[in-house]
Amino acid sequence: MTSKPKAACLLVGLMLLPVSATAGAKSSFAKPALNWLASSVPQSSKIDLSKIVVTDSMGRKSFAANGNCTVNGNNLVTNKVGKCKLQLTIAATSKHSAISASTTLDVKKKVELSVLATVSLSKAIEDLRLAFTAKFLHASVRFNFSGSSTLVTQIQQGARVDIVALADTLNMDKIVATGEIDKKSVTILVRNKLAILVQRGNPLKISDLNDLTRSGLKVVLCDVAQPCGKYAESILSKAKVSLTPVSRESSASGVVSRIASGEADAGIAYITDGLISGDKVDAVVIADALNVVAQYPIGVAKKPQSKNIETINSFIEMAKSKVGREIFSARGFIVS
Repeated sequence: MTSKPKAACLLVGLMLLPVSATAGAKSSFAKPALNWLASSVPQSSKIDLSKIVVTDSMGRKSFAANGNCTVNGNNLVTNKVGKCKLQLTIAATSKHSAISASTTLDVKKKVELSVLATVSLSKAIEDLRLAFTAKFLHASVRFNFSGSSTLVTQIQQGARVDIVALADTLNMDKIVATGEIDKKSVTILVRNKLAILVQRGNPLKISDLNDLTRSGLKVVLCDVAQPCGKYAESILSKAKVSLTPVSRESSASGVVSRIASGEADAGIAYITDGLISGDKVDAVVIADALNVVAQYPIGVAKKPQSKNIETINSFIEMAKSKVGREIFSARGFIVS
């Protein structure tokens, strides 16, 4: 029996190979997702490369750097202030195609920002810090949280400050007038509303402001020197409700604490306090016709403690960016 030439067999085999199978093999390689996390890095430092870039590819990764940095194993090593170009190459896998990409990082001096913020912003500002320091690795943020009028006093007495965020424009106006805060830098960061805060599950079935006048009900409010106290007084006046609180607190967090501990049955504070307090208290909505929309201004010190206007502006820009708006919105603030 005569056998076919090898070349002919190979040709027949190629002719029988389905076109769709070849096309499918090529389309099965997806381009890997790549996310450059950082835009700046501290000088004279060793930074884990996982803080700079992440990808969903499991392919072998190789890095190269030039400028004011080098790559040592899984770390980026920086020296003096300047530019660092980082190149990443990822090998192909059974799932992802090969990829090559690069970014330019700013190598900067380390800086610590001093941010003074009203207590009702604390959770959102902490979230913002995480996002900010993940992008700007040369920066750290130190916070001081307190009631707005307390922060004003601290600033006027010489407290360290780069950025201040308060719960009302009146208190911001005070430190603009006395020269601590640059008037041109002041903008509205977010807005907030107030609510009736009650014990978890609302065991006393409090549904409106009139219920706060029940005999024997223990109500707690913010001190009238604080914005949350002034706002509460305005709301009660609009509703023509008169009551005597069992205590006046120096911040909205004090109102939450009193109710959560059972020392008070209810109080008036920011609706965001009811949201961020988790399982401690519940919030009862106050009708818009009676409520107050609190404006939260943010501003920059005329003589910033850090002396680093660029990083200060980056923090405020992030706070007002899409990232910042999502953070504040998730915590219940009005961002539009």
